[in-house]
Amino acid sequence: MDKTITADRFREVFQKSLKITNRSLSVKTLLSERNLKRINYSPYYQRNYVWDNQKQTFFIESVILGTEIPPLVFFKAGATVEVIDGRQRFETLKKFKENDFSLSSKGLTILNNLSKFSFNKLPELYQRTFLDSNIRVFEFEVIDHPNLSDEILDRVKKEIFRRYNTGITPLSRAELDNAKYDTDEFTDYFKDKLSSDIVFFENFNKCFFPSINIIQGNKNDIISQNLELIRKYRVLHQFPIAKYAGSSERTMVMDILYDFTVNNCDDVYQEYQVFLKIINKVLDVHISNEFSSYSSRKIIFETLFWALSVLNIEGINYEINISDFKKHIDSNIDCYPLEFAHYYANTINRHIATAHYFSNKCNIDFHKYIRDGEFSAILKTKAQSAEAVEKSLDELANLRLHRPNPTSIDIDEIRHDIKSSNYLLRPSYQRQEKISLLKASSIIESILLGINLPPIFVFKKKNGVKEVVDGQQRLLSIIGFLGESYLDENGKVSYSKNNNFKLKGMKILDGIEGKNYSSLDCVYQDRILDFVVDIIVIDEMQNEKFDPIDLFIRLNYKPYPIKPNSFEMWNSMVSPEVIQKVKDIAKGKNSDWFFLREINANIPDRMLNEELLITLSYMHFRGDAKEVIGFFSRQKTITCRVKDKQYLSDFLTGLSRVEVEKDEFICSIIKTEMLIDLLNVMLGKNTTKESFNNFLNINDVAIFRRTLQDFYVIWMILIGSDEQLILSNRDEVISDLRYLLKQRLNPENNDIDEVYMERFMMDVDRISLKYSRI
Repeated sequence: MDKTITADRFREVFQKSLKITNRSLSVKTLLSERNLKRINYSPYYQRNYVWDNQKQTFFIESVILGTEIPPLVFFKAGATVEVIDGRQRFETLKKFKENDFSLSSKGLTILNNLSKFSFNKLPELYQRTFLDSNIRVFEFEVIDHPNLSDEILDRVKKEIFRRYNTGITPLSRAELDNAKYDTDEFTDYFKDKLSSDIVFFENFNKCFFPSINIIQGNKNDIISQNLELIRKYRVLHQFPIAKYAGSSERTMVMDILYDFTVNNCDDVYQEYQVFLKIINKVLDVHISNEFSSYSSRKIIFETLFWALSVLNIEGINYEINISDFKKHIDSNIDCYPLEFAHYYANTINRHIATAHYFSNKCNIDFHKYIRDGEFSAILKTKAQSAEAVEKSLDELANLRLHRPNPTSIDIDEIRHDIKSSNYLLRPSYQRQEKISLLKASSIIESILLGINLPPIFVFKKKNGVKEVVDGQQRLLSIIGFLGESYLDENGKVSYSKNNNFKLKGMKILDGIEGKNYSSLDCVYQDRILDFVVDIIVIDEMQNEKFDPIDLFIRLNYKPYPIKPNSFEMWNSMVSPEVIQKVKDIAKGKNSDWFFLREINANIPDRMLNEELLITLSYMHFRGDAKEVIGFFSRQKTITCRVKDKQYLSDFLTGLSRVEVEKDEFICSIIKTEMLIDLLNVMLGKNTTKESFNNFLNINDVAIFRRTLQDFYVIWMILIGSDEQLILSNRDEVISDLRYLLKQRLNPENNDIDEVYMERFMMDVDRISLKYSRI
């Protein structure tokens, strides 16, 4: 009964007592001494601070330029304020003002002259501009409930957090490139070729993307990946392979080289034709009978692509003797391994092998394309050529966006506007419709609850056309639910992929699960049409230098999004007692050796250790670990993973509703800590990071990286084991565990067929039973 009353009060607060204030604060006010004392930017349900220096810099540049950024979402309770959404942005502002980091050249796309500056070293104008910049804030507050329990308040805050962190789908790398290279002619030529020539499209993907299903996959997404590879090989010959293979700044260097190439290309169409000819030569080799046995080994054809690009630069038009080239590959096949192709040595070896063949045939020296000691100096020159002229202090005012106040428009008016030809919902640089039915349903439920949506950004061109820069997914969800049409970028009548969808996964509102718009009662229909959305219109007449693509990328580029079914998300949704217990173990007495990833101040902590612990605890809770962990063959090894992470998420989020299960799961967490203690004693009591690595490193590789599979296999044996049996047979247990770890990795390179898998699973059962309490 208490649980039912709590749930009813929770719904009542959301539906009737949630006040939302929309305002703007300057950075100076936001970070004032008074506000820093009362604003808690890291409540327990927030994930860790994870932004690296590049992301920090990109954000600070956006603030100085006056570019729109996503609003901060606060929850006010009396004199205290919690940051519900925007912890990374808030803390970055604070860190920069307090000189905790300097701006990096990697993150600066416009204000390149600010590289290596911390806040106190900025010229005064930039300091003043930063502090005077306005940040939009949504502030939630519960009113008319003075005696509301902490439990209900906690659930309200976490529900708002969940809606703001699961309702947005971050840009993929392909989508980011689609926007970034929207005006790149070279990209456009190949996009047209891949879209219109089905034979070329199929052959290209069979060669370079053999694992992609081109029939079931989204063609636009596939083409985006194809274009990324083509752009890479347009410039890879400029990047010595030894530098490329070992570079931690590979993406940045490739961007510099590509910008330089674009700026120095006299005839794009001619280059496209030459490049197309090179690709077709590679495809001819791939589809030949001679190479049928290697058709899925794409690295052979990638290195051939690179070598032919080098020959083109050297002015050599070489026709490949396919049979002769096949003989060369056969005799050097070890240089083109199926696994670990991205490793430094493997990358260099296969390029050297391919280069050796063409060096002999064409009498050219590939050395500078493999290793070039002068590359760093050359790159610096190209970077300076590729960059725009550094912006002076006098130009900053012209660069800054004239930021308008939002205009409040109800959904009824928006749906009529979108039908007109003056409203462009899908500009060319926008992503494809990606929002899932669950996320779209969550947006509709938020509207029915009166929860503010993030503002929609619109660029009004001089010809009057309003181009949706950010908010496309939200608008498509709304008009899709209403069953309305819109005009696409070609002026054709289109519909959302979720047109007339039925609501799914309602969290708060009763009685509307499975209903579409037409089946809702009139009160709910009117509530949707009357809901007000903030529209921020950026007028080209007042912002002649405004780049909508730049704003689109800045608003959507999230290198560290919160992944679904991860501890970062569970942290905000699962019972606080469960989460705190896991965190205590992750930072407890065994944390110096029992971890998946070592905590390093310079590397973002994505809570992977906590996620491991909660998974191991769930394995114990279920009793039979094989119900949780599935084993699968992967090339020449056995991999194991959680069979259904969504089911695990549903279980964890449901614990707050079932007290008995929650208590039992906490017992499993405690048992997991006891098993870690047992493992420590079994390994000699004073286990260290190094000694545990030695235990796990079955193949004795020089560079060892722990995997989840190691822990899952060990826990298969320890769960249900008898402690006295384990300790009295320490050496034998260690030998048995290492045997299983070795069989999973398959160092003898056996075929992982059904017989091998069955034998491995029988070994797991045999060894588990050997030390079992039963």
